[in-house]
Amino acid sequence: MENCPACGVRGKPVRAVTLRALVKEEQQGRIGPGRYRFCATKGCAVIYFAEDGSGVIEKEALKVRVGVKESEPPRPVCYCFGHTIEEIVEEARRLGRSLILDDIRERVEREGCHCEETNPQGSCCLGVITRIVEEAQRQRAVERGSLPN
Repeated sequence: MENCPACGVRGKPVRAVTLRALVKEEQQGRIGPGRYRFCATKGCAVIYFAEDGSGVIEKEALKVRVGVKESEPPRPVCYCFGHTIEEIVEEARRLGRSLILDDIRERVEREGCHCEETNPQGSCCLGVITRIVEEAQRQRAVERGSLPN
């Protein structure tokens, strides 16, 4: 099963190391031996679901907030360096670009990252952040009259 059983949207494969790192200790027994997928649908309570259909892990079972699924701030997006969606959007709309994105890239090169163990998506946040910055830049252009709605 590649689609979330709750919302029907295709999930992204995620490794067991991510689940083991982020699922609360008392919920670890819910992690089965099969492969899991991450559901990124905003508003859907399911975070991970087993490809074999044996179960789901909902957001209450996690140690961290899943920023891409939340609507209320703070919405974490860079779990290694502590950046939120709100600060990235504010900066991109104010400056027209993101210094935070540059900072993350530099820090990853210098310090490394632990995305597989800290990010609920189990992967690097740069792609998600790039999309957030692009959307904020589009919104900035609309507000300034540079682009049509």
